[in-house]
Amino acid sequence: MIDGRLISGMTVFVAVAEAGGYALAAERVGLSRSGIGKSISRLEERIGTRLFDRNSRALKLTDEGRSFLEEVVPLLEKLDEAVSSARPDELRGRLRISSDSAFGTFLLIPSLKRLTELHPKLKVDLLIRDRVDNLLAEGFDLAARFGEPEHPGLCKRHVLDSRIITCASNTYVARYGMPSTPQELHEEYRCIRLIDDVTGRPHSWNFLKADGTEHSIAPDCNVTVNDAPSLLAAAFSDFGIVRLLDFMVEEHLRSGRLVEILPEWNHRTWPAYLYAPERSHCSAALRAVMDFVCSSQFQSATREESI
Repeated sequence: MIDGRLISGMTVFVAVAEAGGYALAAERVGLSRSGIGKSISRLEERIGTRLFDRNSRALKLTDEGRSFLEEVVPLLEKLDEAVSSARPDELRGRLRISSDSAFGTFLLIPSLKRLTELHPKLKVDLLIRDRVDNLLAEGFDLAARFGEPEHPGLCKRHVLDSRIITCASNTYVARYGMPSTPQELHEEYRCIRLIDDVTGRPHSWNFLKADGTEHSIAPDCNVTVNDAPSLLAAAFSDFGIVRLLDFMVEEHLRSGRLVEILPEWNHRTWPAYLYAPERSHCSAALRAVMDFVCSSQFQSATREESI
């Protein structure tokens, strides 16, 4: 017979299976590690089978555990849908979201005000980190990243495409002049480039015209940085020329604090995606956040709250 303790045990079991250990699962469900262990032991005793191999150095599912997981996840999803249908406007729970600095700082954080106004009982833990996370192993429900998707085993949703803008402060341009070709950037101007966290090397600057003409350079630079806010700060400091995504600089271009450089070459775009574990228990809260981020409400919220 299904009761509350059995459902609770199955929820803990899924959390442990997805997190790969007790510590991260404890954070996700709000129990102590000992509480997690007791819950798993009670569940194993209840169903009469061992779900995890505790003899290995890492916690692993047994064959029976894997089969049980495949049955339990859709069951919990159905229960969650039933609760959400009964209270469609009251989303609750805590989501752990990983985001790169560009998406998190400039898009997610400004939109959280609107999201929490829509769902006041929803709690969000947002961790800004540019490296790619192992969502399951590190206990994240969702990740947001700019760049072409290279994350096997995750489901993805396209959010937006952002134009890459070459720019500098009006003071820098007044002092050093306006370049007329990408090659001049390489030869005559100070450029600050972004480091690729995966390779450890600075990104090349790949330019694109509306007619499809391309030009790539790897300008010499005295300084490289590893996140977009640092690039923006360098531009504001009259340090040199940077390349940033359009939503980071559009307000400053309108005000005249920054000046667009080589606008005819700034037609290359960069996509942003949301990622979630493919077989993760997709709660109503997670679905709501993903739908919100992919909606026009998200776009308008980021514009209204932009700095």
